[in-house]
Amino acid sequence: MPSQEKVWTVIDLIKWGTGYLTDKGFDEARLTVELLLSETLGLKRFDLYVKHDQPLKRGELDKFKVLLKRRLSHEPVQYIIGKTNFYSIDLKVDRRALIPRPETEILAETIIDHCRTYLSQREHVRILDVGTGSGCLAIAVAKFVKNSSLTAIDRSDVALELAKENAASTGTSEKIEFVRSDFLALEENGFKESFDILISNPPYVPEKELATLSEDVREFEPVDALSDGSDGLTFFRKISEMAPVLLRDGGWVFVETGFDQAQKVSALFADQGGTELLVKKDLSNIERVVRSRFFSKGSA
Repeated sequence: MPSQEKVWTVIDLIKWGTGYLTDKGFDEARLTVELLLSETLGLKRFDLYVKHDQPLKRGELDKFKVLLKRRLSHEPVQYIIGKTNFYSIDLKVDRRALIPRPETEILAETIIDHCRTYLSQREHVRILDVGTGSGCLAIAVAKFVKNSSLTAIDRSDVALELAKENAASTGTSEKIEFVRSDFLALEENGFKESFDILISNPPYVPEKELATLSEDVREFEPVDALSDGSDGLTFFRKISEMAPVLLRDGGWVFVETGFDQAQKVSALFADQGGTELLVKKDLSNIERVVRSRFFSKGSA
């Protein structure tokens, strides 16, 4: 760790910290140091290089050490600094909910593009977000689909608290109703009105694969938001069963899936009458998003 006696400038710490974390086997070492330094000094990352020769005060160096030690314990950087960026939106994150992933931005983009292309002429588009977590998906859609209103559900009280905080800070509270609900126990009459779209990034990691996740994930992020405790397909089965009930005729489902799940999920949807199936890959060429259309058993 950096010594107190030496005068450490911003660039000194960036160089030292990058090498140190790299030697310890951490990915994205330079970015990590930049984020921790930005948090320490109250600067944007760009400004670190504008003030590259600025020496750190003793208190600032002490604070940086504390943050670095937390990262060395494998605590995710986003939890350490208490925020992340999702779809160009700054969100608060902590251990109450999963950290929004870049691949979930693919899901958000797909939903937003669909609404703008096919539903922009509607006065009102009602959307159900299943397992909202930090609220990232609902907030992105609320912010970029002008005629949308959302009901965002989660079975975790603390996750809903975080989601409400994020909605308030992003100016989307009026467009999102947050409801505590266990989707797996939802009955057919669970909501008074039908929805145009159901969206979800559900717990899809198979229980047997939890041990293979990185220490950052399995030791710090809420396990109930990662895995269904079974084969990873539990929520998709429930979504496929409930979609014809919850959606208006011709309503749509958009979900995020894990590795090697997209075709299985597509089959589940097709078995329940899902049509116009579409699978979209992420930047790692993994089939990540499944879209399906359902015709309801009873329109609202």
